[in-house]
Amino acid sequence: MNTRNLPVSTDDLFTSNATWQSWLDVEGALAIAQAELGMIPQSACDEIIKHTDLAQFDVDALKDDIAASMSPIMSTVRALAAKCAGDAGGYVHWGATTQNIIIAGKTLQLRKSHRFVLARMANTLAKMADMADQTADCLTVARTNRRQALPITFGYKMAGWIDEFQRCADRLIGTEPRTFMLIFGGAAGAMHSYGDMGQKLADTMAKHLGLTASTVHSRATNDGFAEYVAMLGMFAVACERMGTELYTLMSNEVDEISEIQAANVVGSSTMPHKFNPKYVVSLLTAATRLRNLVGPTMEACRPSHEGDAAYNFRLYELIDDAGTLSYKVASQLETLLDHLKINQDRMYENLMRDPAPLVSEKIMMHLAGIIGRQTAHDLVHHAIVDSRDSGISFAEALYKHDDVRTCYASRDALDTALDPRHYTGRSAAIARDTAASARTHVTHISEHIAQGKKPVQP
Repeated sequence: MNTRNLPVSTDDLFTSNATWQSWLDVEGALAIAQAELGMIPQSACDEIIKHTDLAQFDVDALKDDIAASMSPIMSTVRALAAKCAGDAGGYVHWGATTQNIIIAGKTLQLRKSHRFVLARMANTLAKMADMADQTADCLTVARTNRRQALPITFGYKMAGWIDEFQRCADRLIGTEPRTFMLIFGGAAGAMHSYGDMGQKLADTMAKHLGLTASTVHSRATNDGFAEYVAMLGMFAVACERMGTELYTLMSNEVDEISEIQAANVVGSSTMPHKFNPKYVVSLLTAATRLRNLVGPTMEACRPSHEGDAAYNFRLYELIDDAGTLSYKVASQLETLLDHLKINQDRMYENLMRDPAPLVSEKIMMHLAGIIGRQTAHDLVHHAIVDSRDSGISFAEALYKHDDVRTCYASRDALDTALDPRHYTGRSAAIARDTAASARTHVTHISEHIAQGKKPVQP
């Protein structure tokens, strides 16, 4: 999706005005559904939906009335009913309760943000696919326990991140039927006001709102939001994992990655020589904040009995935070990728600083066919220790052993085997395969957003 079509932030989706508009949207869908089912007159519905645009309201007066009543939905219902001609106002909010309207409105707000987040994730996967292809053969070194391990390519490292972000997108899409669900059962959730028409009303409303419909409308059930925020937490973790590694690779001592920054960007107010990372730091800060929403959301999703305003109001704020922060993280991830510079020469220099030991596994496996795997492991390990302690090269330490000379007819043959450029496993193939997978994901995500269809009922 073209970045120019996406907002800078989704903060405006969660303002007071946006929240009030979401309530009016739900009230409008309620009137439409009830008219279709013969629960209220069609004329009343027509009059109600004529006035469900917040632009028609005195917003300051509404705000003051909400502050006075301390019942935001009652104030909104009064204002909407007052605008309706004849007896239509008497059918506003017919049989509904405050929590029904508020949580349905929050669901609509979060869904809007969710689609923008998915679009940013699709953009990110497309950029990462290009980077994986471009660096599929770029030699670097794998590090385990903060130490050099085996030769790989940077494209392979990128593939690991792509794979995780693909799962993040899949998880978020998978939550849709359970998160973007209408719960609309009246005061206690058991359809007291609607009786046998209750589920049909919920199904009809859900159709108009583009949501799934619950079959048990408990006001105390919020696990769909808990699941969604938990999946956002997983997305944040993926951003932190990649961001932290890139941040480390930007250090002077490693210098394998850098950020492209404008000439007027200042690194330090006191040290003119500093070129500090900016974009990755912003990503890590926002991602940490997003991940930290998971615990409080779990706490807010365990209200008492059949409804509990103390928990509800905590959850409303957390939904707003999740909607704005998730988009911020997705945007900053995309921005970071746009400003990354991969220093291939430095990667190669770091790889070749002491390259022969990095191929010790390869030598061990060659010897294993002659002397057995465990014996081969011990021989190679002792050669590494000998090289370290005596100051001779790893190749010299190896070639002292008869078994090594049997396996490699000459030192040249051994030196060739110790060249890390020829021992990167399937790094390049994995990078290219994963890049192709990412592009397929981008297509699927984009089509999913474009369809904008109601999620399939679980």
